[in-house]
Amino acid sequence: MSEEQVPDPDLSKSLSMLFATPFVVHDWPDSDELNRSLSAYVLGMEESQKKEGIVRSNAGGWQSPGNIMESANPEIKSLKTRIEKLVIRLIAQISRDKNTKRTFKLFIDGWANINRHGDYNILHAHPNCLWSGVYYVQPGEPDPSVPYSGLLELIDPNAAANYLQVRYTIFDAKQFIDNVPGRMLLWPSWIKHMVHPFVGKGDRISIAYNVNLVEEDEAPR
Repeated sequence: MSEEQVPDPDLSKSLSMLFATPFVVHDWPDSDELNRSLSAYVLGMEESQKKEGIVRSNAGGWQSPGNIMESANPEIKSLKTRIEKLVIRLIAQISRDKNTKRTFKLFIDGWANINRHGDYNILHAHPNCLWSGVYYVQPGEPDPSVPYSGLLELIDPNAAANYLQVRYTIFDAKQFIDNVPGRMLLWPSWIKHMVHPFVGKGDRISIAYNVNLVEEDEAPR
C-alpha cells in the first residue's frame, strides 16, 4: 500500500483520556449582586475576627477560621447551593454507570481568603477530601505590568508530565486561571496549586472549599 492509500484515522472513536484529571471552570451568570454581598460579608468577618485569622498556605493576607458554610448568611447559603449543583453535575458527567440513578450526600467545608499587595499562597494540596475548589468574589486591581499577579496556578499531578515538550496541548504541565468574579473552579483534591503574589491595589477576595461525599443507599458490589 502506498503512502497515498493510507487513510486518515478517525480518532473520535478510538481516543480516550486515560487517567485524565477532571477540572471544572464554570462562570456563574448574574453574580454581581451576590459578589457585592459576599465581599461585604467577608470584609466584615475580617474586621470582627482579625485576630482569629488562620495561617495555612497563606503567606500574608487573611484566611477566615472555621467553616463558613455553616453560616446562616443567605449569600453563603446561595454559594453552597452552587457548589452542590456543580459537584453533582460533575459526578454525573464522569460516572461510568449512566443508566443508574445515584444520590449522594455532600459534606462541604469552606473558608474566605483576602489577599492584598504582596500576599500569596504557597504550593499545597488539600488532604482528607475528594474535591477542592474556589469561588472568585472580586479580583482587586492587579498591576497589569506584573505577570501572574494574584493568579492561581495548578500543577499537573503526573510527576513526569513536563518530560513531554509538546507546547499548547493537553500535556502542558501547569495551568493559570484568571480571577473572574462569579467563576467557580472544581478539581480533585490531590492537585497541587498555589496563588502568585498579588501586586496591585484593593482586595483580592475568594472563597475556597473542600467537598466529601457519601453515596446514599449504595448497593454492595
